Amino acid sequence: DELPADQLDTLSVVANQLALQLARVRLYQAVESLAVTDSLTGLFVRRYFMEFAADELGRSRRQHLPCSLVMADLDHFKAKNDTYGHLVGDVVLRETAQLMRQNLRGIDLMARYGGEEFILLLVETDAEEALVIAQRLREAVEGHPIRAYDETVQQTVSLGIATFPQDGGALQELMQRTDEALYAAKRAGRNRVVRWKREVG
Repeated sequence: DELPADQLDTLSVVANQLALQLARVRLYQAVESLAVTDSLTGLFVRRYFMEFAADELGRSRRQHLPCSLVMADLDHFKAKNDTYGHLVGDVVLRETAQLMRQNLRGIDLMARYGGEEFILLLVETDAEEALVIAQRLREAVEGHPIRAYDETVQQTVSLGIATFPQDGGALQELMQRTDEALYAAKRAGRNRVVRWKREVG
């Protein structure tokens, strides 16, 4: 209040410049967030997941640690979209994603792989531990009816698992085997977990 008028003018210009820079920083952070997260589910996008998973696989290799990949697919999701509409389908997809994310550890990474598929990286997790985690995710989804607008929808998921190093040493190889295990789970009747073995490939 006691500043002279000319200093107030200068301070006003500086304050406006600071406000503009802060707005730019916030915009940059928002754009950066959009670049790595899926707008519907809030999960990471596939590209970011691939970069993170490649780094983590390298760390696991150097430190001789296991890690597991999990792919999850919502069972009969297209039929729900066709029956209830895409707005309900979006709620089901979002709620399922968040329910699964809440049942993971903070160090694990989950991303939307595409459509109604998710991919997860379970850090420092061997095949037996991955099976336990995947079963927990499957049960959490199966046991949680989803309220979407005027509908209450029951959803299940099928999950496939492959583990480094025994199921593959490279990321693409692990992803292919995880995908094969997922499709084996779907062929076996859905709403189940399958770990990759040579006979399912």
